[in-house]
Amino acid sequence: MDLDLSGYYERYYNLIHIILGGVICLLAMYTSSSILPRLVRVILYSLGCYGLMSFQEITNAMLLLMFGAAYLPSGFIGGLYTGHRIKENLRIILLFPALIGFAGMIALHSSIEGVNISNLDLQREILVPLIGDIIGTYLGGYTMNWEEESEPLEIIEEDMYMPEH
Repeated sequence: MDLDLSGYYERYYNLIHIILGGVICLLAMYTSSSILPRLVRVILYSLGCYGLMSFQEITNAMLLLMFGAAYLPSGFIGGLYTGHRIKENLRIILLFPALIGFAGMIALHSSIEGVNISNLDLQREILVPLIGDIIGTYLGGYTMNWEEESEPLEIIEEDMYMPEH
């Protein structure tokens, strides 16, 4: 009894790689967003500047740091994989790994930490991760499929000598 699954693989090729790109994005985002705040606290403590954590401005700085060091790179990694495997309709296809990674991240946070809807910070917990993930996915996907649209060069033969007057 020999099962031939190559037809199914070809049929669902894009869907499989979109989901794998989303899972890669989710794993990178969860890992980096778990390690980065702890790493900043350790660095501040070792420098003797842990008192900075009591100021309001540190939340804005941490949000920008998380955007640039966790959400953009995780989207970029998921976009690299998806863009490497899928070559057509990237404008629409690259949105899905970002949404899968973001939805997985929200589900993972809500199952591990528990979500209190009344205490939800829309900007920090929803908008910044979603925008960072989408931008990173598009950057990674188009990095793998960078198409140069160049016009053919025309060789113009000019007289290299001075014209006689």
